[in-house]
Amino acid sequence: MRTFLMTTIAAVGLMTSSCAQAGSTTDMSKTEIEELVRAYIMENPEIIRDAFIKLQEKEVAQEQELNRESIAAAKDALENDPRDMSVGPDDAKVTIVEFFDYNCGFCKRATPWVQNAVEKYGDDVRIVFKELPILDDRTKTSRLAARSALAAGRQGKYAEMHYALMDSKRLTGESIRETAKEIGLDMRKYEADLADASIDKHINDTLQLANRLPALTGTPFFIVGDEYVSGADTDRLERLVDAALGS
Repeated sequence: MRTFLMTTIAAVGLMTSSCAQAGSTTDMSKTEIEELVRAYIMENPEIIRDAFIKLQEKEVAQEQELNRESIAAAKDALENDPRDMSVGPDDAKVTIVEFFDYNCGFCKRATPWVQNAVEKYGDDVRIVFKELPILDDRTKTSRLAARSALAAGRQGKYAEMHYALMDSKRLTGESIRETAKEIGLDMRKYEADLADASIDKHINDTLQLANRLPALTGTPFFIVGDEYVSGADTDRLERLVDAALGS
């Protein structure tokens, strides 16, 4: 607070000094003006609060603009990577991009909204799924689950695997394999695809893409146009989609 106050006083003093050098007729010295400003602030301390609020609003606006710019710069990689799994037509009016981890509780909480959105919006919406196993160091199964979902996608059963993994309360290597069996995957092909290095590269590329988005600090993370929703705030997510559709 003191630093902010002194900076304000110094700035006013510098401004006044510049005016004097430019030929101002003021007879007040820099010290006198600083004391005047100090006295005014002491009598009206609320201006410090108002200044902080204004500064915070400015910083938030700058941060949001930076995030929008980063999303716009990555738009093609976000929406058009042919390796990504998606539901909905390519020419849908709105594309929703979701970054998620299968062990993320908030991702699981948001999943029913994602499922309902497919039914509610129909062909007006396309959802792109971005595997982001950021919890793997702790869970030891997040990356395996992501690889398994992508392997299932090669057999046309990504959605079945995705929602089954999201519904699971505790993922283990064995439970993931059992899920693959339950949804009817060809297990020999599944095992071969699971070991395919290109699947790991796909996941690594998604992790690198996430690092290009300053706002993406956790999962789930949704993008609608140039706007984003961090966390399972499905109410805001729905408002963004409705607005984008003109609903």
